[in-house]
Amino acid sequence: MLARYEIRIGGRLDERATAAFAGLDVADRGSVTVIRGEFDQAGLHGVLERIRFLGLDLVEVRRVRGSPAGGDDSITSDR
Repeated sequence: MLARYEIRIGGRLDERATAAFAGLDVADRGSVTVIRGEFDQAGLHGVLERIRFLGLDLVEVRRVRGSPAGGDDSITSDR
């Protein structure tokens, strides 16, 4: 089953790192980069593995609902 996730990475991604997340919504939000997309559990683990492989600073992962990927920051948590 697909679910929408928001993943926050510390800092801004360079072109190489941004390219690793092609097809996902990637946006700079000050001191963090927000990656949004819809994944099943295997897809989510794949994205997390890319983050680890690139040596990025994982700040937060949360399952969200509400506005479509790329919407505003008023998304509410699914908890």
